[in-house]
Amino acid sequence: MQKTILDIIERGGKSEYELIGDKKVLVERGQFWIQKQRQGHSMHYIVPYQACFAPQIPKFFIEKYSKEEDVVLDPFCGRCTTVFEANQLGRIGFGVDVSPLGLEIAKAKKKNVKLTEVINRLKEIDFSKERKEGYEEFKDIYHPKTYSQLLNIRDQLRNTKVDNLIKVIILGRLHGHSDAFFSVWTFNVISLSKDRIKNQAEKRGMKPEFRDIVPRIIKKAKEVMSDPIIEQPKSRLWRADSRNMPFIDANSIDLIITSPPFLNVVNYIDDNWLRFWFLGFDRNKLRKKIVQTDDLNEYTNFIKNSMEEMNRVLKKDKYCIIEVGDIRHQSKKLYMDHIIVPLAGQTGFEVGKVMINYMTAPKISKAFKPRTKNAGTKTNRCVIMRKVS
Repeated sequence: MQKTILDIIERGGKSEYELIGDKKVLVERGQFWIQKQRQGHSMHYIVPYQACFAPQIPKFFIEKYSKEEDVVLDPFCGRCTTVFEANQLGRIGFGVDVSPLGLEIAKAKKKNVKLTEVINRLKEIDFSKERKEGYEEFKDIYHPKTYSQLLNIRDQLRNTKVDNLIKVIILGRLHGHSDAFFSVWTFNVISLSKDRIKNQAEKRGMKPEFRDIVPRIIKKAKEVMSDPIIEQPKSRLWRADSRNMPFIDANSIDLIITSPPFLNVVNYIDDNWLRFWFLGFDRNKLRKKIVQTDDLNEYTNFIKNSMEEMNRVLKKDKYCIIEVGDIRHQSKKLYMDHIIVPLAGQTGFEVGKVMINYMTAPKISKAFKPRTKNAGTKTNRCVIMRKVS
């Protein structure tokens, strides 16, 4: 399998009609965009984010299927990579997501902030109060002084462009595997459970050390602010369900690019529990709003209802691109585009083609997930659809 994929890439790709469900669909295979670490705008890397949309994907389709001043929507916007790329390319990015985490990240990416503004704001924060409340729960993750700093700054940050940036930098530094992070040694992309963090640290003979958050925030600010932001005042963000977007007029969107959750592959709530804690959100309440299911029928209905709403807001003859992947479901490989393609005709879309982009780099650290056969190969499966009714 690995050799076949490499052969396709070396030949410059492969294009043929394949049967998906009961439809013959044009399928193009190859490497249409190269995904490298730290590629693209510096702001994309403000927070490590699991199952995130690589910026090369929306950039590719925005340039191909839209023009300047077009409105580009992502109804599963996550950390708003599509929205940000649209704004940087002279389009107007609209983002919708039911989770507050991604929208907090997106707010920090809307406006330019000067490094001096960050430094001066941090000087205004009063860290003198010793904060210990709730520390017992976090004693294996943070040094008591670091924990106190986090509580102090959390209570003093406001809804301003500077504070929003500082807040999101903190979200990205809350936990990780080097001195640049605030926690004991752990994974930086997802928030491991308290017990797992403790066990991983004990295996390495580590305990939480004092990590002064101020110089670490400033250092990260220098990195993420290295590229200027093209501000788009017409860009909008909403915290809402993809199945119900009444705030967007019918037939008003020029292009949709999105990547819905892949069944229950990612636990968006528990895998971000430390970030939700810092933001002050109740995870149990979020569980009632965020769809996370292993049931294929329930998931298919969720995607169908979302596609119906996408069709409502999209202009006639305009394009909707849905990026999915291949997953393991009930011990079998499931190609997610095989769910999307049959739903297209039921929701007013016509499938133009499926583009399967091959990558040859593992997505997750070997320290936390052992490599399996073909673990170094991942696909983006992009279903390109046009609204016909």
